[in-house]
Amino acid sequence: MSKDNDQDLKPLFQRVEPPGTALQEHVMNQIREKQLKKERFFVKYKVSILLMAGMLLTASTGFAAVQYHSLTNSKGEVLYEEKSDAQAPSPKNYSKKELNRIHLMNTIWDEQIKPGEAAIIYVVPDNPKHVIDIKSTPHAVKDFAKLQSMVNVPGLPLAKELSGSGTYTFKNASVHMERETDVTPLTEQEKADIAKKLLEKAKASGKDYALMPVKFTDQFWLSTVYYASGNKKVSLTILNNGDHGSVTSYWDESTGMTSRKIEINGQDVLQKTWSGGNSAQLAQLDWVYEEPTTGHHYMLSLNSTTGDIAAEELIRIAKTIIPKADSK
Repeated sequence: MSKDNDQDLKPLFQRVEPPGTALQEHVMNQIREKQLKKERFFVKYKVSILLMAGMLLTASTGFAAVQYHSLTNSKGEVLYEEKSDAQAPSPKNYSKKELNRIHLMNTIWDEQIKPGEAAIIYVVPDNPKHVIDIKSTPHAVKDFAKLQSMVNVPGLPLAKELSGSGTYTFKNASVHMERETDVTPLTEQEKADIAKKLLEKAKASGKDYALMPVKFTDQFWLSTVYYASGNKKVSLTILNNGDHGSVTSYWDESTGMTSRKIEINGQDVLQKTWSGGNSAQLAQLDWVYEEPTTGHHYMLSLNSTTGDIAAEELIRIAKTIIPKADSK
């Protein structure tokens, strides 16, 4: 992973994941709308990663006084922590022209960059500084063998089936792969040269934009795997943080969430529950896996994507995923 500047940032939602409940879909739409307005980014820094509330936040119901926790390794180093959104970095202020450019760029991104593709986007209108944007959409994976080849976590193999009170079978996955421009960021001169080339291409085609394909590496940085047991559905999200320090998630203070730290197989896990409406309760378990040999960190989140799965069921499933302490 690379240190990103304003032009190399990855958005949190490159595509909205398949929705679970109607409430989740509503919140996903809210997040997507905010992205279109202000281009909310998933920011990857050398020292820490800021995981903006969204990936971990799926509902807001008007409660307050959320208790925040952190997860550390055996050395006491913080690998994951939760904070109030009041402590989140201030969003960048955009001019009207910049917002117009971003809105058009997002529309082009949504319409032209298909699943499993990445490209540099150059927008002609409202772009006096000749800004380019590097965007991609996740791979939509339905074949489990292909998923295994894309999402490889040493010492923590993906399971085709998860066991709880029933058997949850793999259905599909969404995988975000690293782009070559993440590993080797473009220089300012390269960006300027590409912008000039794409401007000429746009003029020649008579369009108000132009695209340049970007290749992926063989490393994933974010994956969400979906499982189902009848009408019950769960998802497992894995964030590949490598050796880039800690992950921080920022939570809306009004979120109707309860959070507590529990232990599963000797591993500290954060358990979250909240009301999903219509008496349904959503649940989530978060933990960090530290690969023993390299020390690389992987943030994992097990979620109920239907409201009829209790936290106790997620715990049963997590016990089959989390390595026991004596086998780490």
